[in-house]
Amino acid sequence: MKRINLLFMSLLCVWISATAQVGQQSQEPVDSIKNIGYMDSLFQELPEVMIIGERPIVKAEQGKLVYDVPRLVGNLPVDNAYDVVKNLPGIVNMNNSLMLGGQEVTVVINGKVTTLSAEQLDALLKSIPVSRIEKAEVMYSAPARYQVRGPMINLILAPGTGQASSLQGELYTAFNQHHYESLAERGSLLYSGRKFSADLLYSYSYDRDRRITEKEALHTLADGSVHQMDMDEIMTSRTNSHQIRLGMDYSLAEDHLLSLVYTTAFTDSKHYSIATGAQNSVTDSQGDSQLHNAKLDYQTPFGLKAEVAFTSYHSPGSQLLYSTMGTETMNFLSRDKQQINQWRFYAGQEHTLGKGWGLNYGMAYTTALDHSYQKYYDPETDHLLPDNNMD
Repeated sequence: MKRINLLFMSLLCVWISATAQVGQQSQEPVDSIKNIGYMDSLFQELPEVMIIGERPIVKAEQGKLVYDVPRLVGNLPVDNAYDVVKNLPGIVNMNNSLMLGGQEVTVVINGKVTTLSAEQLDALLKSIPVSRIEKAEVMYSAPARYQVRGPMINLILAPGTGQASSLQGELYTAFNQHHYESLAERGSLLYSGRKFSADLLYSYSYDRDRRITEKEALHTLADGSVHQMDMDEIMTSRTNSHQIRLGMDYSLAEDHLLSLVYTTAFTDSKHYSIATGAQNSVTDSQGDSQLHNAKLDYQTPFGLKAEVAFTSYHSPGSQLLYSTMGTETMNFLSRDKQQINQWRFYAGQEHTLGKGWGLNYGMAYTTALDHSYQKYYDPETDHLLPDNNMD
């Protein structure tokens, strides 16, 4: 009897366990299998979606327009910084001067104003490859901290410090053949490190030119008489130019940056012209120039900036002229030299007031020494002429 009871109890436990398992399965949501099938159908039926984002070419920031230079000139025949500036919207090239809003624009590099002349700055910009420029800031009215009046363009070069160590370079050459040949070469080298960066730019240009000018003119004098003044001129010229720029940045500590920029240029040129007609003349001139510019500046995280700059320009030249017009004759030999040394000191402080407001102030001191002269000599005897001497 005990065996029958034990067997009965065992069968009863097995039946209860099987019933519990079936009950658990029956308690699952009826639509769970449908949900799984529905999710599978979503993954199978939805098409692929690709989201592409692009940076804007220009954006407005605190009173200036900031252009993304690589995107702006990506499809344009641009290879240097000067061409970048010429292709910025609103820029007009008028008589070899860059104009913005009807005023001559000042171009600075990395927010640092140079003491170079417009011609020297143009030569420097033409030596900087477009690949080095990250963005361009266009301001129709420059803030006071730049000590610049009127419109200004700030070219921002690719950052150097704060990155993993790298070394990159670029070579460029161009040859043109018109009546005479011209050659332009450029090389750049950039080293970037976490605390130190340096860039070296070198450019060379050689140019020969020949121009023929034919002039026909009628001059009416005060007595009403009309005189025909026709003249033909043939001019030839040759120019050699070398330009070097060395820039170095050193991060002393976080947001403490010490920068040094040195620029030098050497140029020699010769010009020869013959004019016939109402005036017969022969002009033979030659000259060379040397430029040295060094600038050291220091920036701090609390808005203090200090800089010192030195510029030396030396340019001797000479001109020989034989000229005859009617019964008047003018023959002379002129020798001249420009010798200018300039120092500039600046210190300024900037404060951020919040809500887009800021305060900046500073002072600048500039001093220069000019030892230029121009003197006229008799071309036959090489003696100083009694008049027309300029010291």
